[in-house]
Amino acid sequence: MRVRIGPTLKVGSLLALLATLGGCAVAYGTASPAEVTQLRDQRDACLAQNAIRLDDYRSDAATVGRAVVAACSPQNDALIRAIAGPDGYRESEIARQIQQNSQEAATQYVLSHRAAMSVRR
Repeated sequence: MRVRIGPTLKVGSLLALLATLGGCAVAYGTASPAEVTQLRDQRDACLAQNAIRLDDYRSDAATVGRAVVAACSPQNDALIRAIAGPDGYRESEIARQIQQNSQEAATQYVLSHRAAMSVRR
């Protein structure tokens, strides 16, 4: 039996980061959890759409995933800014974690799309 791991594998990590920084939200004007969730959903939609659009079915999934993440950099940047807030507290660490999460999610979207396409054939 194969266990399928969804593209939001690291959502728990991201939420833990938000919870840690949650106390700073009021003091430093970071986005609310609802706003961050909305931005994450927009980023995930971008990743899913571009995984289909950019997949050449020849390159390995991680390579396509990197192109997908690059195509969604405006959504990632908005998510990073929302979490880091106007003072940019720990922005480089937040950016690293979001980029890693995006790469993993994009690669999973590519693999899921390929699996769905192979069933249709």
